[in-house]
Amino acid sequence: MRRWLVTGLGVLLMAASVYGFARYAEQAELDARTVEAIMPTRLIASGETVDAAMVRRVRIAEAALAADALRDEADIVGRSAVAPIGPNETFASWKLADRQLTPGAGERYVSFPTDDVTNVGNMLRRGDVVDVWVEFDAPVALGGAPRGALKVIEGLRVASVRSAEGAEVADAAAYDAPFQSAARQRDRVRASANGKPGMNTFIMDAEIYEAYALASLVGSIKLALPEPSLQEAEEARVTDDFATYAGALVEEEATLP
Repeated sequence: MRRWLVTGLGVLLMAASVYGFARYAEQAELDARTVEAIMPTRLIASGETVDAAMVRRVRIAEAALAADALRDEADIVGRSAVAPIGPNETFASWKLADRQLTPGAGERYVSFPTDDVTNVGNMLRRGDVVDVWVEFDAPVALGGAPRGALKVIEGLRVASVRSAEGAEVADAAAYDAPFQSAARQRDRVRASANGKPGMNTFIMDAEIYEAYALASLVGSIKLALPEPSLQEAEEARVTDDFATYAGALVEEEATLP
């Protein structure tokens, strides 16, 4: 009886050892096929600055890790999202930028009323960088050629886009379709806005504000929104064409009787 008991116990121990080794080998094989990645803890909206509480480390299939995925917190934390990033996405390098959404030296927040059309069909979001155009009611001559519109400002930072009720207009979806280009996904994502724009707040210095105000007096303001991955992080500047146009207005005023 004792011999059978010892034999049975030995068989059980051997089976447990085999099972344990099999599980270990399975886990080792799984680890070999997966990599560590960094993902958000929640949906990060366009314009949000990523902090340490917004990121988590997970293991995902190696084949699922995008080539442009950032894998170091130092490359993520403290940067601003230029597109929404879902909780099941990695941090693609093009979705983050070193973009300051608070005024620097000599800059101020300046707000203007707006609508869907001005905001590029309600696709404008906090953190975007836009170009400002003025569209004239009638052609104007510049450099001997008629012009119907002029680019006024390049690289204007959008600090906020709010609805008439004061809520931030944000995307309700993320760039989570793996087989669509960023441009195709932008149309889908930005069509999911949670409200309609009523006021834009920009970051401007005195020169930028004066150019914007002058443009609004001589024509209709139009905002041009580049693809998020192509938006430049350079400082806003008044274009040479508009500076020439403004100078011509001054000369014309000086010649009036």
